[in-house]
Amino acid sequence: MNFFDYVKNDAFFKPLTLKNKRIYYECIQILIDKTKELPVLYESDAKDCLMDYLKNAGIKTGKNLSENTSLDEDAEKEEGGTELQPGVIIFLFRQCGWLLPQEIGRNGEYVVNISISCRRFMDFLRKMTEKTGEGMMSNRIFSMYEIMKSAFEEDSVRRERPYTNILVPLIDNETELKNELSDLKDSISGIMKAVIVFQDINSFGQFIMKDEMLDRFFSEYFFIKNNGLIPTQISYIKGKLRILRQEETCEKMIKECSEKLQLSYEEAQERVEGYFAELQYFLGVEYEANMELIDRRINNYYNLANTRIMLMASNGVRLEAAINDFLNTVSKMTEEEQSIAMGKVADCTRITNQKYVGYKSFEKNKRIKNEGENIGLVTAELSEEEKRRQTENLFHSSPNRYSVDRVSAFLDVQLSGEDEMNIKEKTIQEKEEILMYAAAMLYAKNEEFPYDIKLSEGLVKTEIADITDMTVIKK
Repeated sequence: MNFFDYVKNDAFFKPLTLKNKRIYYECIQILIDKTKELPVLYESDAKDCLMDYLKNAGIKTGKNLSENTSLDEDAEKEEGGTELQPGVIIFLFRQCGWLLPQEIGRNGEYVVNISISCRRFMDFLRKMTEKTGEGMMSNRIFSMYEIMKSAFEEDSVRRERPYTNILVPLIDNETELKNELSDLKDSISGIMKAVIVFQDINSFGQFIMKDEMLDRFFSEYFFIKNNGLIPTQISYIKGKLRILRQEETCEKMIKECSEKLQLSYEEAQERVEGYFAELQYFLGVEYEANMELIDRRINNYYNLANTRIMLMASNGVRLEAAINDFLNTVSKMTEEEQSIAMGKVADCTRITNQKYVGYKSFEKNKRIKNEGENIGLVTAELSEEEKRRQTENLFHSSPNRYSVDRVSAFLDVQLSGEDEMNIKEKTIQEKEEILMYAAAMLYAKNEEFPYDIKLSEGLVKTEIADITDMTVIKK
């Protein structure tokens, strides 16, 4: 739906285009905060809080003007320098659709009701302007992980309304995460441009030391990049998305979407499939691409900063070239002239010897165990009986996890008394099961192995790995 079809008022943005737009913005935010404090906001209370704001802000307030004027006439009066007063501000807000039409309360006084569209729009503007950038990206990933984890819990409440409680929150968090990654990329570009402007090392140092946003953005990025939980959680979300897309819950999502948004089944199916495709593409491709791009830009920023520091510290002189010219000139001098030149260079250079006391300075040396004793290896000949006994002990202490007996016992459980089984019939969820079936393929030719294995050309895809389709037959 188009936004203007939703608000149904062409003058919705009018107060934000007038001369006193900053005052109008503050006034509507004050009224929104006031409605959170009071169960019912009467017009007299609204006028009082607006009057307090105007007086505290040092804004002149005039006598009440007629409220039976149009919005255009009110704008002309404002542009002409008419002093503000609360009654006209409230009237302006009602005409542009920020406030609902006049309604009489229980005490016979008009009630001030803020429209839903205005409340949501102002809440969006406040969040955008008060955004701190602290931990937002990681919180988005954690939220998606928690949503997906709770969706697969036993008797999950989210599965009652999966479209509203699973898919839509995932898309919202994915969209916000995508926007925050874009903000980070743009911020790095701004930082690089700011670095180029600096002409002295003092101003550059002040920029590095005092720019808190620089530290916030970089610390949040490195937290996501280096924290071991993030890749695990993203992998978990991707795996569960594939399962969720193939379950009956997906069908339930389509039906709920169709009923909630009043769409046909085909339109709802297209929307749900589009959401799944967007989530899988972002987590599988776009997220990694954005992180790699940010990584390259941060490296470029550090290289640029390092170059600027070197240039500013050298005052525009290329020290490497100057030192190279000096050494070439000295090499062509006589020994006496070289001694004089090096003596003058030594007078210009001050070298300070820096020392510090660390833990190693007063650490006590520990004596090595068996120091001074004979630690040579004793050579002795083992008998055949002793070799056999130690070999058996070695086998018993390190049992084969995938021996013939263990694989046979595993297949006995899987067949459950049947004579034949195909692995397509079984749900493989652990790595141990895959390795047992692989070991069965290796033992298929052994006489002591009680099963025959017939392999097919197809593949069986599981969460753990893809395995060749096979049939297990009891001998």
